[in-house]
Amino acid sequence: MNSFIELLTKKRWLAVVLIILVGAIAYHNCLGNEMFWDDDDFIHNNRFIRDFHDWPLWFSQNLVAGSYLVSNYWRPLLLAVFSIEWHWWQNWVYGWHTVAIGMHILAAIMLFFFLRRLFNQPLLALLTALLFVVHPVHNEAVVYVNSMGDAQEAFFVFSSLLLFTNFRRSQKPAWASRSYYFSLICYCLAILSKETGFVLVGLLALTDFLLLSKKSFWNRVGHTLGAWWPFLTVAITYVILRGTVLNFANSFNFYNTANPFTTHISIRLMTFFKVMVQYTGFLFFPYQLRVERNFPWAQSVFEWDVIIGGLLVAFMLFEAFKCWKTKPWISFGVGWFFIAIVPTSNVLVPINSVIYEHFLYMPMIGIAFIVVHLCLGWAEKNNQIPSLLKIFAVIIMIFWGINIHRNLDWRTSIGFYEQLISYRPDDYRVINNLGMEYANGGFYDKAYSTYLKAIALDPKNPVAYHNIAGTYRDTGHLDLALQNFHKAVLLNPNFIWSYKSLADLYWRVGDYKDCRENILQTLRIDPYDPTMRNALTMVEQKLAH
Repeated sequence: MNSFIELLTKKRWLAVVLIILVGAIAYHNCLGNEMFWDDDDFIHNNRFIRDFHDWPLWFSQNLVAGSYLVSNYWRPLLLAVFSIEWHWWQNWVYGWHTVAIGMHILAAIMLFFFLRRLFNQPLLALLTALLFVVHPVHNEAVVYVNSMGDAQEAFFVFSSLLLFTNFRRSQKPAWASRSYYFSLICYCLAILSKETGFVLVGLLALTDFLLLSKKSFWNRVGHTLGAWWPFLTVAITYVILRGTVLNFANSFNFYNTANPFTTHISIRLMTFFKVMVQYTGFLFFPYQLRVERNFPWAQSVFEWDVIIGGLLVAFMLFEAFKCWKTKPWISFGVGWFFIAIVPTSNVLVPINSVIYEHFLYMPMIGIAFIVVHLCLGWAEKNNQIPSLLKIFAVIIMIFWGINIHRNLDWRTSIGFYEQLISYRPDDYRVINNLGMEYANGGFYDKAYSTYLKAIALDPKNPVAYHNIAGTYRDTGHLDLALQNFHKAVLLNPNFIWSYKSLADLYWRVGDYKDCRENILQTLRIDPYDPTMRNALTMVEQKLAH
């Protein structure tokens, strides 16, 4: 065992192979899983990824504009990767899942190299990277293809930190270091991959101040600022752009109307304390993992989980400030967690959800690092390294089992939604999507009843009307189809999908005048749609005769 440990810590390639193996086993049985839900909007229906000539739109439009939707997501580099994949295998799910898994494993490998370089403790770096690659809390970010932005952003964040560490270790000035410039480039690539890549500006300052500088407090501050200011400039520029030309859907407040959550930072802070209790459970006891959760906002400081979460946060921050000189690795781990979780904490910026498992993708590294460091310290002190590795091996096998079982939850869209609806029986989005999958599978009676339930939940949302209209059309009830397609565009005059369906339906029944009108409405929304422009020519030829 001791010789194996020595070989493992000295041979970096062996550590890389182990990370690949552990990650591949954890996710091997998701390769044939269907792609659904946000995969439709991000990938299948996104026309911007199907033509490389549309690449300028990746930078000027929101992520799902190619599906005629509006969001506050801006991820041009993710769209670039999706476009390459689309041209490689289009709807071949094995290819999409292979790249998503591979990106997650690459992020883990880069994390290993960064921590190894930073601390010069190969076993510490390896065990942290292994926990990262196999932890079940990341399942949602890996198996759900459109969430690949988490791993892509993390890969560039870790690459930037590794390059910056190399720059500091070289003792060269910033202007003379290629590693420094490439580190800055990687920061830009991280931001272009996903919005949360922004946190690198904090992680880099944390790393430099605590671990790469050996000076007094104010000398450390000056030393860090001297190399940090270009990264800060990039961060400020990004914030300005997202607040102006790249502000697609209220970038700094997901909610369109004021409510207690958006108007009171105290409620958001208390809610974050509640969430911290849940996150602790996810990290140390990862069970009952699922995508959607009905998590109520905090109403009082006296709620038990607000108190527990507040005490936990206070304890972590106290330890971080107390240990920054004597045990900077503790401050590093705690600081990493809080810096990485800021964008999804809702404290500063209200976002689309209070809690998601994939919100822990980057933050969990700080906690995993502290746990591994403490365990290694105990094992080295008591000469128990082999025993510790055996315990870690058992944990990895348990996590394998949880991941492999969780991968099956994503196997089919109908199975996924039927399971999820048991947790969220009144969630419009889940119910509507289940209706779509019933319709796609030919279960029309189930589709009807499911769509009607969605409409009852949200009668002003055009989507379920459009979907039930499509099912009426496919089952020969054309009058009901026309009625519901018109209802959808009445609720949303820019709902292009219903205009397209109406044009197609009127063409089928020979009503070329109404067909032409709906094609014109489609072209009003998207003037450059080649299919609709060709259809308009055909309809006008019919009308001319």
